[in-house]
Amino acid sequence: MPMWISSAIASFTAWLLCGMLLAGFGRWLSTRMGPFVLRCHGARRLHFEEAPRLYTLLAHLSIAARLPAPRLYVVRREQPNAFSLGAGPRAAHLVLTSAALDELDEAELCALVAHELAHIAQGHTRRATLVAALVAMTVRCATRAGWRGGTPGLLTRLTRRLRRLGMPPARDFVADRVAAGLLPEAQDLAALLRRLKAHASWSGPDVLTDAGLPFTAPAGEEDAGRVLDERIHRLQRVAAAQHARRAKPILRRFLRRGSRFHPRVEAPGRRTRVHPLRGKRLTRLDGGSRSGTRLPPSSPGGTRPPARPGGPPATPGRA
Repeated sequence: MPMWISSAIASFTAWLLCGMLLAGFGRWLSTRMGPFVLRCHGARRLHFEEAPRLYTLLAHLSIAARLPAPRLYVVRREQPNAFSLGAGPRAAHLVLTSAALDELDEAELCALVAHELAHIAQGHTRRATLVAALVAMTVRCATRAGWRGGTPGLLTRLTRRLRRLGMPPARDFVADRVAAGLLPEAQDLAALLRRLKAHASWSGPDVLTDAGLPFTAPAGEEDAGRVLDERIHRLQRVAAAQHARRAKPILRRFLRRGSRFHPRVEAPGRRTRVHPLRGKRLTRLDGGSRSGTRLPPSSPGGTRPPARPGGPPATPGRA
């Protein structure tokens, strides 16, 4: 065998092994990034006994979105919010803050879960999980190196830019539109965003690593309020379109049948009239007309004999 063939086979085998090792490492990293971020933020598993109604809402919305139900976690924060992590729908984690469980009602919780399920369905959590893991690792390394926070500096600006890279506003717009299709009313999600905007802290996140998390309503950024206003405006247009679609069949039924107190009266159908000359011609031929009863051919002149009172009708030709 020539030398160049053996060297080509050896190099191809080496590259194939390297590719398999990198793919396996990437797979392992993608499955471990979500739990690593959850450990960094102190999230704990939320069991069914603690929030049975939330688990019921999650099951119904997951069926509507055609997704497996993600694992529920809770993290202690003062503002109501939520985010989702995971390399795919089968390895997804949905994290809610403790304030969201305590302060939000059922409709707002349903809208919050629907928005995060829309992110999972669209595949937005892969990049968001990678960015959140990078931010957590950066902050941990900086803390071990002697950084203690303080005034926002280079590290804070870097984490905010990474957060925008992980979950840009365009993906929030897409998730809002998909979540509006899962909810009975798109106005519920718009009301939730208004409330989250009112509770948001615009001075900055309480924990620096929160800047890398893909929250439903991110805070601590200059243009976050403007993005929330645009999302609310788009959801209001979606809600108006939903109401218009629901009103169309009602309007058609109203125009067809009329209202409850003023029913619409149908116009009488048009009757066909037989031409008099044509009727006379048919009477002469077969003893009857198209508009009347056909007479038997035995009656002369096309006349029917009168019936006897109290007995059977008289037969023509008998005395």
